[in-house]
Amino acid sequence: MNNMEFIFKVLFLVFSVMWAGNILLFRSERQIIINPVLIIIASILVVLPDTKEIFSIDVEEAKTTLYITYCLVVVWGLIITRRKTDLF
Repeated sequence: MNNMEFIFKVLFLVFSVMWAGNILLFRSERQIIINPVLIIIASILVVLPDTKEIFSIDVEEAKTTLYITYCLVVVWGLIITRRKTDLF
């Protein structure tokens, strides 16, 4: 699991840099929704302990789920903020 966690941390860093660049380059009201979600996920990842379980939840599975969710939210955010809003 340590190898997977390292890969997730690298992806987390890459996607964070991509999202920061997106914030600087494109201004969108959709970012107002996505930014708090990403901040909450990152905050939970920071405070999760290195123990096996907490409140009957496997910490490693929770971290994996949060890393994957973070990456998916960034990809989704990149797609919707670059899409044109003018349909007509």
